[in-house]
Amino acid sequence: MKPTDASTLIASGDLGSLERTAAGYLIVGEEVYWHRKIIEHLSKLYPNGAENLSGEETTWEVLKDNLVQPSFFGPSLWVVRDAQALLGNKEVPAIDRVSPGNCLVLSCPVKENPAQKAFLEAWDRLGGVVVNAATPSFGDAVRWVESLLKSEQLKISREAAELLVNIAGRSMDRLEQEVTKIVLYMGPAAGVPSLRPRSVGPQIVLACASQDPEKTAFGFVDAVAQKNTAKANSEFQDLQSRSSSAILAISLLASHFALMWRAKEAVQKGVSQAALPKALGVHPYLAKKALLQSRSWSFRELEKAVRLLLAVDEGLKTGAMDAERAIDYLLAGICKG
Repeated sequence: MKPTDASTLIASGDLGSLERTAAGYLIVGEEVYWHRKIIEHLSKLYPNGAENLSGEETTWEVLKDNLVQPSFFGPSLWVVRDAQALLGNKEVPAIDRVSPGNCLVLSCPVKENPAQKAFLEAWDRLGGVVVNAATPSFGDAVRWVESLLKSEQLKISREAAELLVNIAGRSMDRLEQEVTKIVLYMGPAAGVPSLRPRSVGPQIVLACASQDPEKTAFGFVDAVAQKNTAKANSEFQDLQSRSSSAILAISLLASHFALMWRAKEAVQKGVSQAALPKALGVHPYLAKKALLQSRSWSFRELEKAVRLLLAVDEGLKTGAMDAERAIDYLLAGICKG
């Protein structure tokens, strides 16, 4: 059976009334935001909210007994979290009956659907729905940011939306938080509300957005590429406070300097800015950023920086340098020349 996209399911309104809800929802995907949103929508329909169970602690026998019981005390919503623990067993009995008024949610925050073919066929006959809650693609995340701000009478430029996703990452929870910060930053419209939405540009994003904890080297790399020693030192101290390694930071720097070299070289060979992302094999925002930053560097400076990065990387891995001294030496050599 073909999965239904989580955002499509919520937008359809099927979770807005008991008459339109399915007998069950099997939610599969690593984006826990959608799992939570679907469960929240369903919980509002049931007088007693959701009965939460753990896939590691409950059994199919308990579930089937609860689901077939008539709902004397009103509609009942059963939510099994981490249901992949149940569905991953070799022998999974099919859920073939759910009494009217009951609804079963199997929440599996994993990438691949753990349910076997026989179970899915029985789920389909029951009228159950399989929901795709995957992490959005870069493009989908950008469009989602645009739609959230549009609902707040704000229009974000495509460049600013892409910048936000690059900084904050593709986690829906994080993006929702960042959008809320932007809305608060913009404040209410002065005077009579305008029919035209107010604009949100890159500078507003930079003023509001917090970096994804998994991408904390973003600011460090940016500062080094701009030859801003003070900011680079500050960013690296932040990296250390988050237990990020110097070797990882150096690896990301080497990758970015190589990208700047390739961008500079491609343009000199006649590659247009429009064709640059495809030539480099990166997102348009990253290609544009690498090209702009490369203009402050000669090929000789880029080569020197890459050689220095390789030398420091070797020094760290052989124990000839400690992390703090290595970064100080590196920044002095790259940013100050």
